[in-house]
Amino acid sequence: MGSLITNALYIFFVVLEIILFTYIIISWLPLSPKIKNICLTLVDPMLEPIRYFLNHSIFKTRNIDFAPIIAFIIISYLQQFFAS
Repeated sequence: MGSLITNALYIFFVVLEIILFTYIIISWLPLSPKIKNICLTLVDPMLEPIRYFLNHSIFKTRNIDFAPIIAFIIISYLQQFFAS
């Protein structure tokens, strides 16, 4: 039973990492507004809780938003933690 839970959490963090990576790529690339809106409509509801916590942390600056990158690092760490 414990193995099933750790495998489920590992898969959850893999999917979350892919979604976060997609969000980072969408925000950095100059895409057309229509494509960007469609992608953000799919990704935003899943990342809203993560963005809330990271935007109210010490990683928020005026010029550059480090929140997605910090979240990516944290999720990668959690993914490796549950994989081992």
